Amino acid sequence: MLTSALFTRHRGNESRIVEPIEDTAADISDATSPDPEEKGVSAAGSKFAVFAIRGYPWLLLANASAFMGFNIRNMGQAWLVLEETDSAFMVGLVNAIPALVLLFLSPLGGVLADRYNRRTIALRGRFLVSLNTFLVAFLVSTGNIEVWHLIVTGALLGIAFALSNPSTQTIVMDIVGRERMVSAQSLNTSISNIGNLIGPAVGGILIANYGVSSIFWMLAAVYLLGWLGFFGVPGKDPDPTAAEGGFRSAFTQMGEGIRYAYGTSRVKWLLFSLIGIIYWGTIQPLIPIYARDILGVGPSGFGYMNAAWGGGALISAFVIFGLGNIPRKGLVITGATIVLAGTNSLFALSTFYPLSLFLLGLSGMAGGIFITLTFTLLQTMVDDEMRGRVIGLAMSAVMMLGLGFMLGGVLADTIGPAPALHASAGMWIVWALIAFWRSPDLRKAN
Repeated sequence: MLTSALFTRHRGNESRIVEPIEDTAADISDATSPDPEEKGVSAAGSKFAVFAIRGYPWLLLANASAFMGFNIRNMGQAWLVLEETDSAFMVGLVNAIPALVLLFLSPLGGVLADRYNRRTIALRGRFLVSLNTFLVAFLVSTGNIEVWHLIVTGALLGIAFALSNPSTQTIVMDIVGRERMVSAQSLNTSISNIGNLIGPAVGGILIANYGVSSIFWMLAAVYLLGWLGFFGVPGKDPDPTAAEGGFRSAFTQMGEGIRYAYGTSRVKWLLFSLIGIIYWGTIQPLIPIYARDILGVGPSGFGYMNAAWGGGALISAFVIFGLGNIPRKGLVITGATIVLAGTNSLFALSTFYPLSLFLLGLSGMAGGIFITLTFTLLQTMVDDEMRGRVIGLAMSAVMMLGLGFMLGGVLADTIGPAPALHASAGMWIVWALIAFWRSPDLRKAN
């Protein structure tokens, strides 16, 4: 938050003006100054000026590693569980466990982000993630892994991410400032998707040549890098009154965040739109089935299919970065959702591998636009004192993806993979149009 700002703090029905506090980390204060000239960065200069801000390159590395790791983990576990159980439902269930934990606990993580030092929370959370992943890699490589191990470690992974992810996301604006959020967010997405392009492709080759354990050791190394990256990120102490009241106050603040989101039309309908991501999740447990049984391309082809999605998202991030401040973001988000759902439905019909790769790449482009612009709007349109809690709610909405994993598995086992994707695509388009129709703020959002 800018140190020159005044904000209103709400507690119950009481409202009072809180004077701005001085940042204890001078570097953060300088980084978020509304006048870029104060730190030697021209306001009209290159969009890459964000790299000159202390700590941002390290934050970029840390968050990109987490994003890359999420996709590598889903890929490795999907192939492992499919080989062990031959069940689309089990593939969806195992990969859904962390997402389901995140769904319920992310609002609490949002409260922590508003109450405590976000860098400290991020470091502790990412350390637990790294430790968890090394344990899984050891169990897989020794041949002792069982499905229940993946469920338990997945739940622990979800707890670590749920309590730390809102901090790792909201700290971006602490470092770069509101004015550079679009550039920072699109760069973050760009670097993340470079990893998501390379990681699954390499992972598929590793599985094909060295066995499934190799991808879990790769995952462990990626998460370790993500933890180490946060050592280079400067911290910023929160409002010292934010943590008053202890444990009970934390849940009170979480309730305040929920009431704020529900009572603020522009936030409520943007979160509603984001919840539609449940329909996106239906494709995840079906991609390994298409790779193995329909397209016949094996684990390496499965890796390239995941990489194609990352490549499309990378292109969209570069486009957003190049364009800068995109007008009518709400309209663009709705259009991207329709394209994303439609390409998933077309993918269901394809039996030609190059066409499938193209459609996944197009889906990735639309998905990258959807996620980047949605989180940019959420970061910039909410009151600073509520930002952590709103991002926590947004992370919960994103983790509806886990229910989508399960939904996709159930539908695929009952009505078949292609009908499952057609049904979810249709429902998602309707969901997006309802949000756009009901919310004038979303239609006009810039």
